[in-house]
Amino acid sequence: MPGPARQRGIAVLTAMLVVAVATVLAVAMAWNTNLDMRRTAGLMAWDQAREYGYFAEILAIQSLEDQLQGEAVYDRSTDQAARAGLSIVQDERMLAGGYADLQGRFNLNNLVTREGRPDELVVGQFRRLLRAVASIDPALGMGPAEVEVIVASTVDWIDPDSSADFNGAEDDFYTSEPEPYRAANGWFTSVSEFRAVRGVTAEIFAALSPHLAALPVAGQHTLVNFNTASIPVLMSLGEDVSFENAERWVEESLDKPVEDVLLVAEGLIDPAMLPYVGYASNYFELAGFVSIGTHRLDLYSLLEWDGQSARVRLRRFGVAEFALPAQPSLVVDADESGSMSVRPGNE
Repeated sequence: MPGPARQRGIAVLTAMLVVAVATVLAVAMAWNTNLDMRRTAGLMAWDQAREYGYFAEILAIQSLEDQLQGEAVYDRSTDQAARAGLSIVQDERMLAGGYADLQGRFNLNNLVTREGRPDELVVGQFRRLLRAVASIDPALGMGPAEVEVIVASTVDWIDPDSSADFNGAEDDFYTSEPEPYRAANGWFTSVSEFRAVRGVTAEIFAALSPHLAALPVAGQHTLVNFNTASIPVLMSLGEDVSFENAERWVEESLDKPVEDVLLVAEGLIDPAMLPYVGYASNYFELAGFVSIGTHRLDLYSLLEWDGQSARVRLRRFGVAEFALPAQPSLVVDADESGSMSVRPGNE
């Protein structure tokens, strides 16, 4: 039989093993509890961030309705002020956002009619837009051949058939790519889809995307707002519109919004394009983010103005399609009591 010393040794080892197991279990329980707490805190922060995002939509809608009620035009200076945005700061919480007019851009969904046929006037406008961007940035390497491929492939991306036009692309092209996918054969829901179109490189997309929009199709084409259109979009309105012409119109529209394009651009803009030009806007993009501690939520909302009120047509959490300024024009500081103070964004 084992002696007393050996029995005591076994008892000590047993006690040490029990303590070790208990310690491991305690550490594991503490670790799991900590993970649960962090997970719960993350979910609460996410839910709170979404509520802040909805609040940003309310602020944007109120601002839009105040600015647009009774106004016949939406001008460039108003759009620039809206882009500058507003920031609300409270302890470790921050809400920043601004909205931009989307009808100063080219609507990709105008390329094809509701019947599924290319709108040749808009196709020509899109071709001129690509040429304008290529002329401004020759380093893109977007020559005439590349332009034709992108134009035809973009139309093929939208139209309902699976037959590729000359220079275009359908499923047979995309499914043979190293990472195969299919053409949408439907409306663009986001400008980011344009990156998937044949011929659109990362550099071309970066240069073009600020001038593009993917707006809903509401029975007819959306108009280009002459008062907020970018220089390349203005150049797309006619073969004879030069960079200098468009640049001058942009500068003039900052001082006085245009209400009749023929007064400033007669003989330059293609007469057939006049029904595609307007002076007001119905679609806007809210881009914002909410920061709560170490958590950040980016918000993108498509806002529609129907002439009486504004509403959210589309909401997406992720990367917005226009960049917020590095510094908002105003910052609102809020404390726990709810009192707020406003200061310039550069302080």
